[in-house]
Amino acid sequence: MAGSWRNPWIAAGLIALLAVGAAALPSMGWTSALAVLLGLAGVVLLHGNVWRSGALLFAAVAVAVGLLDLFAGLLAPAAHGVGLVKTAEPVDWLMPDPDLGYSPRPDTKVVATSTYDGATVFRVTYTIDDRGTRRSPPAPAGADTYLFLGESFMFGQGVGDDETLPAQFARANDGKVRTINFSAPGYAPNQLVRAVETGRLDFLKGEPIKAAVTWIIPADMSRVTGDESWLASSPRYRLEDGVPRFTGSFSQYRWSHPLAGLRYVADQNFPFIAAIGLQQRQEAQAALFSALLVRLQQLVRERLNAPLLVLYSWPDETTPANPGEPVETRKALVKILAGLRARGLSLMSAEKPTWGNDLSKIVIPHDGHPTAFANALVATALKERLLAP
Repeated sequence: MAGSWRNPWIAAGLIALLAVGAAALPSMGWTSALAVLLGLAGVVLLHGNVWRSGALLFAAVAVAVGLLDLFAGLLAPAAHGVGLVKTAEPVDWLMPDPDLGYSPRPDTKVVATSTYDGATVFRVTYTIDDRGTRRSPPAPAGADTYLFLGESFMFGQGVGDDETLPAQFARANDGKVRTINFSAPGYAPNQLVRAVETGRLDFLKGEPIKAAVTWIIPADMSRVTGDESWLASSPRYRLEDGVPRFTGSFSQYRWSHPLAGLRYVADQNFPFIAAIGLQQRQEAQAALFSALLVRLQQLVRERLNAPLLVLYSWPDETTPANPGEPVETRKALVKILAGLRARGLSLMSAEKPTWGNDLSKIVIPHDGHPTAFANALVATALKERLLAP
């Protein structure tokens, strides 16, 4: 009787080893290699042709998966920022947040450092005030207020407190306006909508808010569907009759919908699986992304009595094509802008004010975020847009 349980116990042990290896190994390629070795071990250890054939088939599938993963990785463009080593002190300056997934820790000074191949790319200080917003210059009592909302571009990743776009906008206006920098690295429109919905910005009610400004980038598309690893506890929305409805966090949804959770894990680990249905997924992301911006405009108008201006960092109808730029990607981004305009949003390019400057002056090397110089150019153009007589 004990012998009849031999094969199941061995198979269970091999599967357990694979699970441990998958959690510990640095890439899916290594996991596939381990699966091949464990499959071959099963051929040796298991008794009976059926069990041995199954183990051999498992090893063959693992080889195929590994080769597909390698092939997809060779075809896919290198992820932005590969090779950068980022550190922050304190390391827990981004704390868990029940509404937004995470948020900057109030009353914190953060020393952020980034290196590439051993050389320092930047070493700057982020000052977070008592409301969890990044510090902006002081303003006179009763000054007009401008609210800035967004992710790392708006936050000013890689630049000092006085070099962010909100800070430079205040300086461009001779310090006569008040700027609020409500942003965090990795945010997307879903966090911004949820912040207004939950009253996170109610401290501004009754103040003379002249405008709210947000900054969008192409990476926001995958963030609104929680495709990035840091967004598990962030707010999830789905479209219902064209309107985004809050459904809880991404992790809550994936636990309650196991198939969606499995697909997410597969997409994260296997590029060739992530490529399946990519066009349809991108179209769904664009629809949700656009609906969230429309909702943000509505909320800002209703709750704060202010108009919304959307800065964008991607090509539009007038942008010269770059060599090697995917035509379909460009068309999709231009189409999103056209759709936003058609739905009544005010848009402004954050790239045009920087045209004619060397790339090294407007983009932090190896990092991709705007430099202090670029932020100053955008701030000047923004002043002309918002305070033109």
